[in-house]
This record gives sequence, structure tokens and C-alpha cells, in this order.
Amino acid sequence: MGDIWTSALVIALCVLAVAILLTMARRREALTFLVGISAGLFGIQLFDVHVFTILLLIWTVTSPQRVTNKAIAFAVTIVISASLLALTAFTGDLVNSPTLGLQLVAMAVSAGLLILKSTSRDIQVMLFGLLATCSAASAWAVLQVAGIVPTELFHLNVSAAGRPNGLYPEPDWMGMFAGIGLVLAWRLPLGSTLRIALFTMNGLAFVLAFARAAWVAVAVSVVAALVLTWIVESRARRNGEQSKQTRTGGRKRALLAFAGAGFIAIILLPSLADDLILRLSRTLVAHESDVSAQARVQQNDSLAFLAQTSPWYGHGISSSGRVGVSGIIDYGEARNNVGSNWVVSMWVDGAWLSVALIALLIGVSIVCARSIPGQLLVIVLLNSFFSNVIYQPVTWLALGLSVATLLLSREKRAMSAEMPTLARSNPTRFGAPAR
Repeated sequence: MGDIWTSALVIALCVLAVAILLTMARRREALTFLVGISAGLFGIQLFDVHVFTILLLIWTVTSPQRVTNKAIAFAVTIVISASLLALTAFTGDLVNSPTLGLQLVAMAVSAGLLILKSTSRDIQVMLFGLLATCSAASAWAVLQVAGIVPTELFHLNVSAAGRPNGLYPEPDWMGMFAGIGLVLAWRLPLGSTLRIALFTMNGLAFVLAFARAAWVAVAVSVVAALVLTWIVESRARRNGEQSKQTRTGGRKRALLAFAGAGFIAIILLPSLADDLILRLSRTLVAHESDVSAQARVQQNDSLAFLAQTSPWYGHGISSSGRVGVSGIIDYGEARNNVGSNWVVSMWVDGAWLSVALIALLIGVSIVCARSIPGQLLVIVLLNSFFSNVIYQPVTWLALGLSVATLLLSREKRAMSAEMPTLARSNPTRFGAPAR
């Protein structure tokens, strides 16, 4: 958020969101939309509390009572798992920021509230809000590369056009949020024209950010969703069920528009194609001349060293942030509180006390990878092996909505299974003629 233009855009986005909230007839739906918008923001806080948490608490109070025993069990499990890691703020020997424990618990409670209160419509509206923020950031990133927005771009040695950061501190995070926007623009029910515009804008930012972690995360999430969908549909066909036919809704034209925009970009920036090919070729291999890849290796080595030397309860939450960009461990007052690799970082922070939270995040992402929130969770977790966003709202929005989607789908299937039995026992009630 370094320059005045980016700050101005964030303020304008907040003003627009408040205006929507005040003018929409369905106030609660507008507030739900704002929760989704805030989940796409990065480090925006009010009195040291993230705007996402504040809006979600207001949304929870205004939400109708909708609590089931299974939802309570999931919410409590998430909060307890996060609290175990947060408690290491009092026991660790290398704690750098004890308040990170409070932030973790607040995010876990937020995910729990989403599970307890979300309806199918709430989930969709929140995802629309997240798409709005991702698309605004992507549009800003494209304007940065085009030179329309006066800003300093990153890593000209990686991309001759420069890597944009959009509304986020670094291009790597811009790439991840653009990837999230790309998936949402493809999967959410949108009008043809809007889908084409948003898919193209997020796609351009996704490519121009040159964020390899985001590229891998989105690719793996797509493959996982396709494989799981094929398995489910094959099982349904074997059981004699008819699979749902989904409308394309402009998806083919969105792909063509994105390809056309990419072609124009390459014509205007001939070096872009060479930079992309080189970046792709070094995605899975840490080349000696690749400074960022070597830095990741050094960071992982230092994190592994701290992990090996940690007691059973870890060095304490935030201690993994002592590993700097070049892998040097700062035993003084470090500037960062979160390590680059989320799994190893959690082990450094909490060791065995982190296992429950790690297992929960991975388990939910695997079980829910076919749903839209589940695919977003897969993207966030994979990206966080290189650029860690575990302590940001988008992770906990994806987690909460993934579990909520899972529970709602199970309730729907249970009701569908009960309907024939109930109809036979009381045919008049369900519309069947009485004998």
C-alpha cells in the first residue's frame, strides 16, 4: 500500500461499499457483500482489529438464528485448534509478537461464525464481494503496468514490463488474489458481459504479476476440482442419477477475450513472451541465477533448523517470522512475524500444538476442493507454502465458507432422501392424492 494512489483507491472502495450498504433495500445482503469485500483486503485494520472481523461481527448480530449441532462442532474444533497454537505466545522462547496469537484466535472465531450463520445465498454474496475486491486490485495492477497509474513497479529483472502489486504489498500476493478472482469470475453465476470483463481483467493481472506460487496453486486447484467432479459424476451415472448441466454463461467468449488481450499485450511488449517462458521454466526448479528461488531455499533451510531445535510446544507463535528474506535468523526484534512456508512455520511456532490446526486446514481443503470456497482454500494453502497468507482474512473466509457449503449440501441431500419416505407416510401433505 505504499503510494498515495493505492491508498486513494482503497478509500474510494470503502466509500463505495458504505454507499451500497446505505442505499440497498436489502441491508443484510449489502452487509454480507461488504464482508466479502473486506476479506479481499490485506492488513486493513481499525484500532488494530481487521475490518473483516468488525464487519463479520456486525453481520453475525444481524443474521437470523441458524445453528445446528454439526455447525457448532466444526466451529468449536476450529477455535480450539487455533487456540492451541495461540497459547504458545506464553510458553515460547522466541516469541516476537504475542498479539499474533490474538489475531489467530480472532480469525478462527470469524471462520466459526461463518459456519454457524451462513446460508447458501450468504456464501454466494460473500464470494461476489471477494470477486469485486480482487477485480478492483487486478484493474489497478493492469493500469500500473500500462503506465496510466504513476507507481514504481517491482522486479524489472524478472519482467521487463515490471511486476505490479495492485492493492497489495507485494506482486506475489497480487498474483494470488488475481488467481482467486480468475476462479470466481469463471465459476460464479454472472452475466456474459460481466464474466468476460472480470475474467479478462483478473487473467491479465494473474499473468503480469509473474507470481509462480499463484500459478502453481491455481493450476493444482483446477485439476483437483476437475478430477473430483469427474469422480462424483461418474458415481452418479453408475447409480442411474442424471448429472446437472451447467450453462456456459459466456465462458468460451471469456477465454477468447483473455487470449486476445494477451496477444495484444505481447505485441505491445515483445519481451513479455520471453520473460513468461523463462519464468515458467523456473517454476518447479530453483535455478542458480534465480535470486527469489534461492532465497526460498535459504528460508526453508533456516525454518527447518528452527523446527529441529524447537521443544514439543514450539518456539512460540510468531517465532518463524525471525527468518529473513535471505534465510538469516534474527534473534533480536524481528520486523516480520510469519514465515514463508506455512506448515513448517506453524511447526516452528507450536510443534505438536500446531498439528491439529495444520491437519484441519489440509483436511477441509481436500474434502471440499470441488466447491468454490474449497477451491479457494486450496489456492490459499498452496500459495502459502511460498508466500504465507494464513493470518489474512481470505484464508478464514475460504475455510468457513468451505465447511458451511459442505454442511448445507449434506443437509440438502438428507432432506431429499427423507422426502420420498415422508410422502409415502403422509401423501396428502406432500401433494400426492390420498387413497
